[in-house]
Amino acid sequence: MIALNNGQYIIGFDNGYQFGKTAQTLFGNGVYALGKVEPSVKEHSLKYERKFYKVGEGRAIITEDKVSDENARLLTMIAVAKELSFKGITKADIILAVGLPFSDYGREKKRMLTYYEQKPILKFEFEGIRYDVNISRVFVFPQCYSAVAPRLGNMKKDYLVVDIGSKTTDVVYLEKGIPVEHKSITIEKAMVKWLRQIQGSLQVQYGKNIPESEILKVLLKQEHFLPRTYANLIRENIRAQIRTLELELKEREYALDYMNVIYVGGGAAAVKNFSEYRPNVVYDCDIHANAKGYEYLAYQILKKQGVV
Repeated sequence: MIALNNGQYIIGFDNGYQFGKTAQTLFGNGVYALGKVEPSVKEHSLKYERKFYKVGEGRAIITEDKVSDENARLLTMIAVAKELSFKGITKADIILAVGLPFSDYGREKKRMLTYYEQKPILKFEFEGIRYDVNISRVFVFPQCYSAVAPRLGNMKKDYLVVDIGSKTTDVVYLEKGIPVEHKSITIEKAMVKWLRQIQGSLQVQYGKNIPESEILKVLLKQEHFLPRTYANLIRENIRAQIRTLELELKEREYALDYMNVIYVGGGAAAVKNFSEYRPNVVYDCDIHANAKGYEYLAYQILKKQGVV
């Protein structure tokens, strides 16, 4: 969150299909409607327009887009509340900065702007605390590019930036910090599909339905209690998925053997942990990188406009 001199706040929200991310927080993006029934505990609870929800428990299902229902708005409320809570703020005028996959940006930007501009006033309760928020302005930026936006000024060489998200992998080619659109793509291969395929392999091999959260512990090299055979199968599968992705990139004429490559976002850690070392590849494993980039880009625009 960036505080402006005029009393407004810029809040970046990266609404992924696995996690919601702000510059400072990370939460599950599952949304469960409870109707008029008040939840037993306040944790993860949201009240909006006289209806109760549990938000932040588990992962949302994959959908074609993020603005076809109210879920994105509910998740945005959680993101805003979490950021404001760090400063003890419950009433605010905010500038919302969000993103879209690189290849969807030109086609879907207007629709996302309209979605948020339809209901700029958000009055809700999160975990028992009342919030009164006005979204005075909305910025939409392309994912992946946003993740490296703060460092673009220092990029004197050409780079291939690969953002492995939950649903898609965005690939942006930068020439001295400037994105080349015809060399930038979005691939329908990403973490959620990889996790499902790994779950399928475990089901076939051992007859066990292992939760995504346990598989992620292995991928991120965190402490886990899965049997060694399960963990080895997970490792073999993720290596195969990464090889398949990189083969597709090579088929699309990205020379991964010698190009400067930056893996960013949540999937960067998995690639770093389970791919071969190459001196031309670096990893930015900050899962908040896109959200921070949205805030940075919004601030730069406002600065040029003389607002800040």
